[in-house]
Amino acid sequence: MARAPETDTTSDVRADGAAASPCLACGAPVPGKYCPHCGYERARPAPPVPPWPGVGDGVDADGQHIEIRAPLFGESHAWRYLADDAEGHRFEVLVVRRGDPDGVLAARADARAALGDLALPPTFELRTDDALVQVTRLPDAPSVAEGLTEVLADPASTDAVTLVHRWALPLARRFAALHQSGRFLGGADPGEVLVDDEGRCYLRQPQRPFELIDGPRPPGRRRAVRGYAAPEVHGRCGGVVDARADVFFVGAALYYALARVAPFAEAGGVEDRLPAPHLFHEDVPPELAAVARRATSPLPTRRYADAGALLEALDVALDSVAARRAAGRRVLSLDVGHELHIGVLKGQYSPQNQDDLFLAYHADSAVGLFVVSDGVSISEYGTGDIASGCVRDEALELWRGIVHGRFVDGDGGERGDALDLDETLDGRPLDPSPRLPEAEAARQGMLRGMMDAANARIGELVRAEYPRFPGPPEGIMAATAVTALLDANRVTLASIGDSRIYLLRDGHISSLMVDHNLATQLIRMGRPPTVARGVPAANALIRCVGEFEKDAEGALVPVPLQPDVRTLTVLPGDTLVLCSDGIPDYAGFDEEDAEARILEGVRQAPGAPWAAFELMVLANRGGGGDNISCIVLRFDAPEAD
Repeated sequence: MARAPETDTTSDVRADGAAASPCLACGAPVPGKYCPHCGYERARPAPPVPPWPGVGDGVDADGQHIEIRAPLFGESHAWRYLADDAEGHRFEVLVVRRGDPDGVLAARADARAALGDLALPPTFELRTDDALVQVTRLPDAPSVAEGLTEVLADPASTDAVTLVHRWALPLARRFAALHQSGRFLGGADPGEVLVDDEGRCYLRQPQRPFELIDGPRPPGRRRAVRGYAAPEVHGRCGGVVDARADVFFVGAALYYALARVAPFAEAGGVEDRLPAPHLFHEDVPPELAAVARRATSPLPTRRYADAGALLEALDVALDSVAARRAAGRRVLSLDVGHELHIGVLKGQYSPQNQDDLFLAYHADSAVGLFVVSDGVSISEYGTGDIASGCVRDEALELWRGIVHGRFVDGDGGERGDALDLDETLDGRPLDPSPRLPEAEAARQGMLRGMMDAANARIGELVRAEYPRFPGPPEGIMAATAVTALLDANRVTLASIGDSRIYLLRDGHISSLMVDHNLATQLIRMGRPPTVARGVPAANALIRCVGEFEKDAEGALVPVPLQPDVRTLTVLPGDTLVLCSDGIPDYAGFDEEDAEARILEGVRQAPGAPWAAFELMVLANRGGGGDNISCIVLRFDAPEAD
């Protein structure tokens, strides 16, 4: 992977009325020292030819010989190179003109004094007729950019938690210590930050930190590496930087370690957040994803206040992941709430509520089934409320099968095979303690079978009226579905469409499933997020309950559905929220704000029924432009504990 594009704004050009030149960041004409559009400092002319030594030259001092291999990104009035010796040890070579007329070496010395052990001391210096040469031995440690680039070669080879411990956690600790000392960098270059196997961090290029007591820094000399630089480093959000710019840098490293994708140029924008990391890799723990997304928020005020707060959240998230992985089967106390509302605005022009839900819980066995379905508003054949009703009916049939013991032998049911009422009601007695199959594949098969059965039920309703279907199958009524199949503290989740399942824990919220819309599909295929979100019909569903083909006689044939499924071990203190998109679409100004309000509303509610009611009120207060449905599941330790 090539390095992310980077912008150099470290020039020292006079604002003397010279002719305007294009801004490196936005392309606008810059008549003075700073770009009036984005705040970038005007670029300096290309430096003159450097004095000796340069690439390909050898340097000898104190009996040591090194060869200069490649240029590094330079400083003003200086030249930097990467070199190595016969044993493969790496060095940084800094060359300045004799006498150091621009004070580069002095500025470096001041930066090292302020950074402490974060900076590397020079190994030796030598003088030539034209130059001063400073050579610094580099530790045997890769940079953050090098390490995460290696991960891309085989993304599945390393566990997400291992990558977080290797790359993100050392950065969080180091920047937390820096902020604790009263200083901040205002962003960093992942190619210049080295992290060794012991978790020690070093800056290859000393960068003079700012004092926190002085407050945010105004636009000025700064360098922004796209993909890692916060929007304010790019001159956006007012163009002033503080400790939250460092938080963004650490959060970006955490994000790329989790998602295992190349850096996004969109990381410096303010239009939208980075996509959820589990969109690219399924094993991303939701707690860590929530920390990464908060740390990389486009708006500084929504991030952690400093790296210390980020480190605390990261440590708590890692503890939660470890506890979730180590937890055995355990029955937890469950509090359930739900709401189903037409939406104050939606009800004024569409009197039929197209959302539906199903919930059932057997407390003695701690087995439950919870389903939310959102009918698609526009269809040529049938209506969304009928489609979501089909999902609810098949959820009821699945529950009947569970309480009558149909699945205790591990049979998850064939896809598209609806449950037989005679079999579930008359063929078997009621099971006094409903049980689920032990195999996770069988549990997932139960949920897939339920959705396929709902799909088949929709087809039967349409075929009853149109034995030979006259139009395209895309016009048939459809619905989304999110489901949670609970067995004590193990939850099997399935989703198709764009309804949501959120996990709320430790003051964070994370969406557990992926939206099945066109924009998400394009992002998964490698299109830039800003491009994918800007295509026509970006929010159009590409998967839902209600997918069909036509056979040679023109009759409808159900298509096997492809819901996303995952398993989650819940812990005391977890809250799951299953909801239609009427809540996140209207609960806040944007998705991030809506999720923050969902989190706060649930946190302040005294119980799950109050939390569900508050979510309904939030969506209606925001306009209520869609139907609203939600199920809130709050898990706690049993009273006996």
